[in-house]
Amino acid sequence: MILSYSLALAAAFSWALASLISVDIARALGGISFNRIRLIIVTMMLVLYSSLNSTWSTINNDLLMPIIISGFIGVFLGDTLLFIALKTIGPRRNNILFALAAPFTVILNIFFLQQNMSIAEIAGCMFVFIGVIIAIIYGSSKTNKHRWEKIEGSINIGIVLGILAALCQAIGIIIMKPVLDEGADPIASAAIRTGISAFALSVTYFFDYEIFRDKTKINFNIIIKTIISGFLGMALGMSLLLIALKKGDAGIVATLSSTSPIMILFLIWFLTKKVPVLGAWIGSFIAILGAGLIFVN
Repeated sequence: MILSYSLALAAAFSWALASLISVDIARALGGISFNRIRLIIVTMMLVLYSSLNSTWSTINNDLLMPIIISGFIGVFLGDTLLFIALKTIGPRRNNILFALAAPFTVILNIFFLQQNMSIAEIAGCMFVFIGVIIAIIYGSSKTNKHRWEKIEGSINIGIVLGILAALCQAIGIIIMKPVLDEGADPIASAAIRTGISAFALSVTYFFDYEIFRDKTKINFNIIIKTIISGFLGMALGMSLLLIALKKGDAGIVATLSSTSPIMILFLIWFLTKKVPVLGAWIGSFIAILGAGLIFVN
């Protein structure tokens, strides 16, 4: 279990790095255009890895449809909404909303998978979530004018999209848990999830609406950053999450992976040289306490 929950934290760190790399590209290209290119690149990475390791045989016909549905909801809808929200409200605000995936998953986990959690585990999840909320809400001073704090468009729409992205992520996790318990390989499953999502997003090329068009010409720099973002956020981050999910409790894995906002906070501090305010430290301490409760239990 400890290894599983450590992988969930590693996934959170991977997503934190990917989010900071992604925000400028998503704003330059548009959320849908960026996610479309990103998913196509990641699918090729995961298909190659799964083919070289001959893991396709772990997925039988009975498991295929749940994986496809999980990919459509959790990746196609979830990631697309996430990157539109990221483009609108920036990485810090976006990640506090995406952290809602944790309580959504805990609730769905209890009601649909009937997985019981101890009082210490529930308390740990609550501490992690509350810590994330405090760290992000009070994690930036009003004098911080960095471009990552910029809002492009309607903040209300960005908030709604961020919440919906979190809900889609939670539903995708709950659908995948029984599939992984049946022995499906996490990387091969990730390849199918991203593949169906990449196909669905590729269809948008044929719709002549502004939201589906590239806002700027794709160049070498954008492609390189998209490859790095895709590898960290999807090929590595999602694979770590699915490996953790295969061995650990869905609610706890989701909660620990939701700590990426705190990691983003400290990455922004490191990159911008702006020290987080007191609320950020308090929130981080509460989240670490919650994680400690889960690991000790």
